[in-house]
Amino acid sequence: MSTPPNQKPPQKKGRLGWVLGATAVAVALLCLLGFAGCSALAGAINGGGSPQEKASEMKARADNVPEDDWKVVFRQDPTVDPWCLSIDTSCLRLSARWSVGHTVILDEAAARFGMTPDPAGPATEPSTGCITSKPDGVRKESLCIQDSPAGQGAVEVTIQMERD
Repeated sequence: MSTPPNQKPPQKKGRLGWVLGATAVAVALLCLLGFAGCSALAGAINGGGSPQEKASEMKARADNVPEDDWKVVFRQDPTVDPWCLSIDTSCLRLSARWSVGHTVILDEAAARFGMTPDPAGPATEPSTGCITSKPDGVRKESLCIQDSPAGQGAVEVTIQMERD
């Protein structure tokens, strides 16, 4: 079978389109894998878990500190900011202060908060002072007991927590 005189025979299509297409698909897959890997690594660095889980854990720990006769002076629970990048800042913060009409033992309050006093740290009175810790590098915590301005044996207990 021969081709008519005014028609050209079909030409072979080049491989350039296939090569460029395959390269584009490979680059897209590598970008997706890189993003997934970075996301997993960031989650591992920041202590794992979603921000909501971390905020709930912080609230639960703060709820364990006070006893029945403690009066809340101030409390700011953590809020989840979806745009916060925890590379250089703490995205979750909790602060709370209670007024107590009697002496509170620092070590006992710290135990309820889940902290252990640093034996190498500065010596404090049994009922006043501060304990601070960075237990895993992604959290900062402090518990302070100070004499109340009202006096008469009353104290104020303050906790602060920061988490990436």
